[in-house]
Amino acid sequence: MLFRNPVIAEPAAGTSWSPRTALALLAAACLWLAGCASAPPVAVDYDPQANFSRLQTYYLLDPLASGPVAPLELKRARQAVEGQLQLRYRPAASADAADFLVRVQLQGTERVAVYEDRFGVYGGHGPLGFGWQVPLNVRQYRQVHLVIDALSPEQVPLWRGSIPSRAMGARSPEEQQQRLYNEAALILNRFPPY
Repeated sequence: MLFRNPVIAEPAAGTSWSPRTALALLAAACLWLAGCASAPPVAVDYDPQANFSRLQTYYLLDPLASGPVAPLELKRARQAVEGQLQLRYRPAASADAADFLVRVQLQGTERVAVYEDRFGVYGGHGPLGFGWQVPLNVRQYRQVHLVIDALSPEQVPLWRGSIPSRAMGARSPEEQQQRLYNEAALILNRFPPY
């Protein structure tokens, strides 16, 4: 038995789709597919006793990196976060003059993925004859998290937001900068926490 979707049924014999109907169906399909795509999850943690309502000026501390992270990637991450912060807060001349401090981090780790290649098959001679087996593929990759910390002027942690970064797979420095800018926006949209 074949399943027929009543919304996208074929027109009756002798009739055709109007351009308006076809366009409406195409738009509905695009919206449905866009709903399936989701942004990476943003993890947030904060001090519930902290008073975020008085924060108006910030000072950006030197960024930190752990794992396999290039210096230019760290520089682009800092620029992206600073660009987002300037949309909402004023930069302070020094750490002592700021209402809060911000530290940018890129945390990278090397990972290994092992998976079966269902479309590739190889054969060989075993002890009991000829046989076939699905090959295993091994791929090494780098996973990087963009982390933004908000600290008090005394460097007491107030808030932390992080996201798995997809910027490191960019094809160009400009594309990487734009991806980092978008990821910084996703994180800082959750700051302050209420």
